[in-house]
Amino acid sequence: MARQSLSPMKEIDFDDPHALEMSLSSRIGRKRKDAPMTHLKYLRKRSGYTLETLSEITSISISYLSRLESGSRRLNTDLIRRLSHAFRCEPAELLQEVSHENRLVSPVEFSRNRRTEITSRENCIPLYCISSDNENPSKLVIKICSPAEWRQRPLELATKSELLAVKAGSYFAPHFSPSSTLYLEPSGNLVPESLVVILNKGDIMIKKIWSVTPTSLQLCDICDIESMKNGKLSKDKLVEVDRHNMDVVYKVVGYSDFNLA
Repeated sequence: MARQSLSPMKEIDFDDPHALEMSLSSRIGRKRKDAPMTHLKYLRKRSGYTLETLSEITSISISYLSRLESGSRRLNTDLIRRLSHAFRCEPAELLQEVSHENRLVSPVEFSRNRRTEITSRENCIPLYCISSDNENPSKLVIKICSPAEWRQRPLELATKSELLAVKAGSYFAPHFSPSSTLYLEPSGNLVPESLVVILNKGDIMIKKIWSVTPTSLQLCDICDIESMKNGKLSKDKLVEVDRHNMDVVYKVVGYSDFNLA
């Protein structure tokens, strides 16, 4: 790892209050940038607000909101009332101390409405990872990654407003390497051989589409589709799901093999 060079400390005029304040602010700013996301900041990001927008909605100054997020100022009853109204949450949720890094995400939270709520309006796409459940290895779970890992929106996908990103890991082999980032969007335009992530009654499935009807989808494992096309695998390996009972279907619409963040 390359060592980071440090700039020499500038001389400060301690008789100049403005210069002293600016110097301290710059140092505090650098600390806060590296600090983990607080729960209050998470609620703001989840609601899609910038500090400026939240200030307009709540009539709380930007600087005071920033101090509340950093923990240098405490919430009082009036602030809790204003912020819970802006975030559309229960007042008690503002007082939680929760780590949002590597947090488990339920299939419901992964669904379209919830994902839209937590998508940042600063052109970042939430990044998720899919893994086996520790208690039930045959079951898949979704986790949301640290906001520091969220991806910048690729220019090629700029018009897709409901985009999200997923680490490929080993679950999308052999078509993608474990280091790939896949970009998904909710889609009703499903055709054979589309690569999809389906949420169905609490289960998470990563499949290729074999066939589509108005009422159902026939799915196969990603690694099996070529063998099935060549007649080397029986179609009894297909899984059929009712389209009307699925929570949501996400289709892979792009990918990258490098970090765009």
